Amino acid sequence: MSLLTTRIASLIFVACVIVGAIVHSSTPAEAAKIIALKSADVDVYNEALEGFKSVLQGSAIVEYDMEGDLQKGKKFLARLKSGPKPDLILAVGIWALQAAIEEIQDIPVVFAMVLNPTTVIRQDTRNITGASMNIPNEQQLALLKKVSPQIRRIGIIYDPSQTGFLVRQAERIAKDHGLRLVTKAITSPKESFAALDAMQDEIDALWILPDLTVLAPESVQYMLLFSFRHKIPVLGLSENQARMGALLGLSFESGWDIGSQAAELADEILSGRNVEDIPYTTARKVRLTVNLKTAVKLGVHIPKELLDRAAVVIR
Repeated sequence: MSLLTTRIASLIFVACVIVGAIVHSSTPAEAAKIIALKSADVDVYNEALEGFKSVLQGSAIVEYDMEGDLQKGKKFLARLKSGPKPDLILAVGIWALQAAIEEIQDIPVVFAMVLNPTTVIRQDTRNITGASMNIPNEQQLALLKKVSPQIRRIGIIYDPSQTGFLVRQAERIAKDHGLRLVTKAITSPKESFAALDAMQDEIDALWILPDLTVLAPESVQYMLLFSFRHKIPVLGLSENQARMGALLGLSFESGWDIGSQAAELADEILSGRNVEDIPYTTARKVRLTVNLKTAVKLGVHIPKELLDRAAVVIR
């Protein structure tokens, strides 16, 4: 298809969306028609959308910004039901995914830039897959093991309603690595203090999960204070947590790559594969931050292998 033809198809598609009638494309020669629903106008979401577009360059993609308003997103998606449907919906961010879950059951949905998608997607859902921001548990446990051979017991504070599924996965993987997880379940941030204190003599390292209950500012601050008091290394989930004092921070590398992963899943769907046969993906590229100031305070020697891998080293 020529660039001019693609642009014309895109303009027609935009016009149809505005009047509430979206033309469905079933002919392979036609440009796939995609609605890109964005939770808010933030840099990382925009980056993910650009990564998505870079893979599906021949598609007609119409963007809609929810502006952080769940109801606005739901109303927009509800209007799609009154006319021919798009071939696929891209949901960028958790609010966009929630809107799609509530409003869309008969159109394929691919999400991007979502943490812990299984906590919001029902088990009986058959039309949704996507690219999560989660880092594979295997990589995180392997990273902790490389810090020191003395690390055998890894502490985890978690809310079962948020990350219980991650803990269950991690427990199985830990055994294969010769590690043991020491877990404490909480239901509110204030419970994290007592849970951490109970771990004082039971763990060799602390692992912060992407858990909204655990990530309350007061909980994170106490975990870092606990780390320095007891010389327990902490694996955080961002460069910011490493700058706050965690020994390590491991996060997804970029919104662009998460978006391109989502586009690859979308391409499989547009090529005829069933959505329910395509599992969610985790981040395939990660960004490691090492805090050498913290390493000195904890008396931990960081292997050269990890320093060479690190995108950021705080000295």
